[in-house]
Amino acid sequence: MSTSPENLVTDEDFTLDPAVRRRRLWHYFRPYRGLFLAGAFFLLLTNLMAFSIPFYLGEGIEFLRDGLSEEGLNLDAIRSDVIGVAIVIIALAIGAGIARVFSRITIFNGGRYIEFDIRNALYTHLARLTPRFYGSIPTGDLTSRVTNDVTHVRVLYALTYLHIINTLIAYSIALYRMAGVDLYLTLVCLAPYPFLLLAIRKVIRALFLQTKVVQSRLSDLSTRVQENLSGIDVIKSYVLEEREIETYGESNDIFFEENVKLAKIRAMLHALIILIASTGTLIVLVVGSHRVVNGPMTLGSFVEFNGYVVALVFPTIALGWVFAIWHRGLAAFERVSELLEHTPALDEPHNDPTPLPDPSPQRDVGEISVKKISFSYDDKTQALDDISLHIPAGSTVAIVGKTGAGKSTLVKLIARLYDPDEGQICIDGVPLEEIRLRTLRAEIGFVPQEPFLFSMTIGQNIRFGIDSLAYDPTLDKCPPDSPLLSTAGEESAPVSQDERIDEAVEIAALQGDIDGFQDGLDTLVGERGVTLSGGQKQRVTIARALLVDPRVLILDDALASIDTHTERRILDQLKVIMRGRTSILLTHRFNALTEVDKIFVIEQGRLVEQGTHDELMERGGAYADMYHRQKLREQFDE
Repeated sequence: MSTSPENLVTDEDFTLDPAVRRRRLWHYFRPYRGLFLAGAFFLLLTNLMAFSIPFYLGEGIEFLRDGLSEEGLNLDAIRSDVIGVAIVIIALAIGAGIARVFSRITIFNGGRYIEFDIRNALYTHLARLTPRFYGSIPTGDLTSRVTNDVTHVRVLYALTYLHIINTLIAYSIALYRMAGVDLYLTLVCLAPYPFLLLAIRKVIRALFLQTKVVQSRLSDLSTRVQENLSGIDVIKSYVLEEREIETYGESNDIFFEENVKLAKIRAMLHALIILIASTGTLIVLVVGSHRVVNGPMTLGSFVEFNGYVVALVFPTIALGWVFAIWHRGLAAFERVSELLEHTPALDEPHNDPTPLPDPSPQRDVGEISVKKISFSYDDKTQALDDISLHIPAGSTVAIVGKTGAGKSTLVKLIARLYDPDEGQICIDGVPLEEIRLRTLRAEIGFVPQEPFLFSMTIGQNIRFGIDSLAYDPTLDKCPPDSPLLSTAGEESAPVSQDERIDEAVEIAALQGDIDGFQDGLDTLVGERGVTLSGGQKQRVTIARALLVDPRVLILDDALASIDTHTERRILDQLKVIMRGRTSILLTHRFNALTEVDKIFVIEQGRLVEQGTHDELMERGGAYADMYHRQKLREQFDE
């Protein structure tokens, strides 16, 4: 079995295929195209009314000119005509304003819906990716992509669509009306456009590339902030605040310099757009006034024509702004797509998943067969090499070895956080790849080497596993309701989840700590459980794992921060709780290994010994050597 690659490439290396990008952009746009079409309709109404104003303004000028040129001046008639034109202009301005409001409401709402969908899709996809992926990308970079970049994508859809459609409609209506007024002046007015557009094209490419650089530097900055704030205790304990401030300042300087470059490119683009608008206005004033003086054009027509040109100034300037938004949004969309391009390295069963046998009083569960597995994290260093072992159902075993020997890697493969590069692992006779992932994970209680707690109460952290069982209706396993110390198959009256939580707290030796908190189980633990000690966090994660009644319980050095007396107490109760099911202990402390059913010794990714404590001590091999060394250290510590 091979593990599909999930290593992240850098922004500078990743370029989304244009065809793929178009399909993906359309995929998110399509469900809300009705809103965007409605917005385009309101933009059409806005421009039809707005570009009717110059016509009536020119007509008003003609009324004044004609009235003043008549021998018998009728001020009342002139006033009536001009007031009528003014009322029409005011009505058109109000109507255009109302239509403009509705165009923004519909289009911006469409952009918000797309942002909502992309955030959900992105988070759902990230939740399916494996630890291999998360080891290849900083958390700050991920956070920047999920927050800042998705916002830029929303602006790409909403503002870009609004201004592009508005500009197309505005130019179409204006050019049609301008040509109707004076075709020659229209052609002269448009003459400089092709040359300026060629210059804009070159600036736009530089804008796109520099935008990607700036967003990448922003991710670097976010990563440094996230890491420093998470590790603030370590920084302060080594008195490295000044160094980190200086390092952050250097990163911020780089971000600032790249932003300045981007600002210069945007300023150049803005200047070119202003030049286009100003050039057209200047041509109208010079050539148009000449045509009015020489007769081909009336004063009213000149005012009307100039009104169209002036009305095009904002759409033209906005188009330059849109170019910046467009390329910033495309750069952000590529960064988001880069995440979506990574497929999960763990596949669900292609056919119908194979169910695991149900536990019963007559049958122990949790048998694990590891058959000739090999695994590496980076395709270079072999973490596990040709390991085969068998853990009988219902047994308690230990996996020992020096730091970095591959113990944690092995249990991560058993929990299917990774797939082996070669070989196969079975639980109760069923290969892991034939079991639905969520079903498998619901049957494994995993207490990791570094306990992780969420920013919620102690009680919520403890009941995290049973909440997942209650939340997911697709799981065959329901939240258990039997007492924890009566899970060996004997009949017992159902108990509430609160009672089971209290029992788990007692078994994990947490009750004394809970009583010491003012709010008890409702005590907030802070980010990553920062308000709790290492031993308290480990015991919370043990209680969390026990509540789901796992068929396989894995304790990855989960008792390292607990004193030996508490360790012995917890292990004694685990024997009762896990009777008929399998427990796997990973530990550097050998005091508790005299009573486990079997010990597996791993060195440099290979299984070198296996047997009971007494058998391994008699052989005098690697295990006996580690055991004697630990006893010697304990004597020195005393």
